[in-house]
Amino acid sequence: MIQFLRTSLCFAIFTAPLFAQAESTVGGFTLSGSGFATVGAGHIVSGTPAFISGKRCPCFVPDFAQEDVYHSGAGYLQIAPSTKLGLQGTVTHAESRVALTSQFVLRDVDQPHITLELLFASYPINDSLTLHIGRKRIPMFYYSDVQDVSFALPWTHLPPQLYGWEAVNYNGISVQHNTQLGDWDVSSNLFAGKEQVSNSGYWAIYNGEVSKTTVQWDHILGGNVTLHQDWFEARIAYIQSDTSRVARNGVINPATQTLQAASNPFLLGQITQQRIYTSALNFDFESWVVLGELLYISRPGATFNDFADRLALTHRIDNWEISAGISEYIGKSNNALGGDPQGQESHLNRAMTVRYFLSANSDLKLQLDAQRDLSGTNWQPKFGNVTLLSVAYDKVF
Repeated sequence: MIQFLRTSLCFAIFTAPLFAQAESTVGGFTLSGSGFATVGAGHIVSGTPAFISGKRCPCFVPDFAQEDVYHSGAGYLQIAPSTKLGLQGTVTHAESRVALTSQFVLRDVDQPHITLELLFASYPINDSLTLHIGRKRIPMFYYSDVQDVSFALPWTHLPPQLYGWEAVNYNGISVQHNTQLGDWDVSSNLFAGKEQVSNSGYWAIYNGEVSKTTVQWDHILGGNVTLHQDWFEARIAYIQSDTSRVARNGVINPATQTLQAASNPFLLGQITQQRIYTSALNFDFESWVVLGELLYISRPGATFNDFADRLALTHRIDNWEISAGISEYIGKSNNALGGDPQGQESHLNRAMTVRYFLSANSDLKLQLDAQRDLSGTNWQPKFGNVTLLSVAYDKVF
């Protein structure tokens, strides 16, 4: 934690001039910036004892993409894996209206490191159409664009059954269109690009924390549409790509907890296709909010497909916000192509969150998660059943 604080201080000192919140104009360029921070902790209340992928379990994974894992081997109270500091800045040329936006995030209390999450140029073609070129979020889910900004989320951490995949960013081009149809606000987005992750945090959770897996998403193509009117919002998205993975130094052996050569073609560079379908419905009426999301990933020719969903109910009372939610992930075996019905991953999580707004830009959250491992008998690794109590302080500035 001390090393994280030292790195945070250096990060803030050296980047503050570039990411100042107040706008300033220099030589025809306007500079603006913002930031966000989260400090949290968690305690594994109970769960299934195990030793998985180099960690002593029970284990709870709040973010697969970032290899965030709460585990009992970390002691009674573990500083939240999702503790982070983020800074975002934008430079806009006044005459051409071309803007350059970047976002850096400092993560990981144990081994602090800085990641470049966003770096893209924007050009407003007209009042309703904007062109983006560079590195952005893959817009898979309702909260994808702000998934690192915990203050924008109703939980202490992302719902792992739905959010957090092997790739969350892409490098490419997108076109954003905003218009109004009658009483409806309509936002649509088309995008294309590619992404490579050299040391995938997602696969380190499955293959072992010392494993090194390269992930490649090529020919990414997709789009999403959001309709909004008063208290109702609906969103749909479609994404397709070619995908491949290479476990460069092997995978963990569950029995011996040592690395061994990968034998699954899925981890030896075999190229597969994927088609991702997501949808979300949001009802925000007076003091009540209901939000549901669905995910389905089809992989033609593969031995399994992915299903995930979540449903949450939130009630606001003055500065308080109380949420109850359920989320689940199901790996569905494709038996016709040799899939093992007893060798697929599945888990269900129930969560209760209490949030208190300290100010217009900061909050405190307390959350209890109860996750059940429903994976098939042949599936490895099994994280088992686990109950997690977590707290978080969030701030945007």
